Amino acid sequence: MASSAHPRLRGSVSLRPPSSGATDGAGPPPFSVDAVVERFQRMLRAKERSPCTVKQYGHIARTFLTHARKPLDEVNRRDLEAFREYLVLERHYSKNSLYITVRGLTCLCRSFGLDAAEGFEAPRRPERLPHYLSEEETHRLFEVARKSPRDNAILHVLAFGGLRVSELCRIQLEDVEFDRNVLHVRSGKGDKDREVVIEDRTRGALDRYLAERTLAGVGSSRLFPIEPVTVERMVRKTAASAEIGRKVTPHMLRHTLATALLSRGCDIRYIQKLLGHASVATTQIYTHVDTQALREAYQRAKPEY
Repeated sequence: MASSAHPRLRGSVSLRPPSSGATDGAGPPPFSVDAVVERFQRMLRAKERSPCTVKQYGHIARTFLTHARKPLDEVNRRDLEAFREYLVLERHYSKNSLYITVRGLTCLCRSFGLDAAEGFEAPRRPERLPHYLSEEETHRLFEVARKSPRDNAILHVLAFGGLRVSELCRIQLEDVEFDRNVLHVRSGKGDKDREVVIEDRTRGALDRYLAERTLAGVGSSRLFPIEPVTVERMVRKTAASAEIGRKVTPHMLRHTLATALLSRGCDIRYIQKLLGHASVATTQIYTHVDTQALREAYQRAKPEY
């Protein structure tokens, strides 16, 4: 590899081992995919990217390099286009999955100082309306979770605080101001901090959970010392017990809060701040969700021809 061609690669990671002869195409790629992926994920962690992004982009890098079968510094635009064609025609990737993959590959190339992905455009993602629960369904979730103080507290924080599951799992005990009933969300999406108000029912659920946790002798500095996958499984299991006949995710509770607040006349700018959206344009999708509010607004404003 010529150092003059890719100076930022020098000393970062060995992209190929000493030559051991040509391969017949049946064995592993003639370079260390693991080394590149490990270094790439280390770079992402150093930039304080979320654990989900680190894992996802690492998987994208590994899949691409295994498919390309060449060292990263030899990758060109044709390799990227061939990989995209493979994902669409053989793996049947959706536009949303393809969008994330292109973003990951662009990040991979830029991280190692390569320009192969410059101008490699991701497809437009379809704008789908968010799925949310009715208030009656949300109440049933709480009723089922009452027997578990931890699960009940998690559901209340998600449903009344609008947190992302990754944010929930990062909360430290010191981030909860019980005297002000405020929860500090540190380094949310876009590396932004925000405050979330703890309403009375959530405060009660947290008090019961923390009392049980103290009796159990849990010493973690995290409010909920669990991983996102555990929260996702708990939410699915609770929804099934509550006889909600569709797939329920933690993110649906975030959508549920935004929809409920908007239907009650909450200013969209406050919802934007609560959810941590960088742009109000992201929050505006909820204006298209509440069909009952739309119907009532139409009835009030429709012309009398």
